[in-house]
Amino acid sequence: MHYRLFFISLLVIVLTGCNSSTNKDVVVENEETPNKELIMVEPSEMANLMNEMYAFNEAIKQQILNGELNTSYSTRFDNIHSAVLTDPSDRDLNFESFSKLFIESQKALFEAPKEELVMRYNNAINACISCHNVKCSGPIPRIKKLLIK
Repeated sequence: MHYRLFFISLLVIVLTGCNSSTNKDVVVENEETPNKELIMVEPSEMANLMNEMYAFNEAIKQQILNGELNTSYSTRFDNIHSAVLTDPSDRDLNFESFSKLFIESQKALFEAPKEELVMRYNNAINACISCHNVKCSGPIPRIKKLLIK
């Protein structure tokens, strides 16, 4: 019974509070307001490269799941050491060591015997995840989708 009285009192307070505003406080949606121009930020060279790496590794994953690997290492990925980052201060010793590890892991994948493809592929993807754990953790859930379970 007390809950019902409390609820009714709360409802009355909210409704009277909503109705107490004057017309001058009401914003009319149809009034002309200047439209703010949305500015699309261009992705950095590194962001574009990482998107290419993602697509490439997604294709490799499918090949491995199909029991084959008919692609070769993309030397384009060597640009990881020179591509312009969104935040140039991110290029530090951690970044350099993780990017070197990724390149080595990616190259090792293409030299692996068939029975080691899944392990070596996952090593390369885990190198990405390790780096992103230290820098820019946002893409980790997406990167984890590349892993072969």
